[in-house]
Amino acid sequence: MNKIKLYEFLRLSEVEQYNTVWSLGVHVDTHIKDNIAINLYVINDFYCEVYYDMKTNKILYKQTFKQGERLDKYLGKINFW
Repeated sequence: MNKIKLYEFLRLSEVEQYNTVWSLGVHVDTHIKDNIAINLYVINDFYCEVYYDMKTNKILYKQTFKQGERLDKYLGKINFW
């Protein structure tokens, strides 16, 4: 599974989604706010933010998106080949 669309990703189980992020995702940036590390990954034509609590050393949740306000804070750091 080298190419995956957002709708296919969302149909996967939670465990399969995280495994896909780790195996196919390319880490773009990390944004830290209130001891929460928000790691941005790009997977083909969509993005996934993984929220990680630095105090408890646990993944909290993830958000997927293609565009919009969530992406705006990263625009200066993303390379669009």
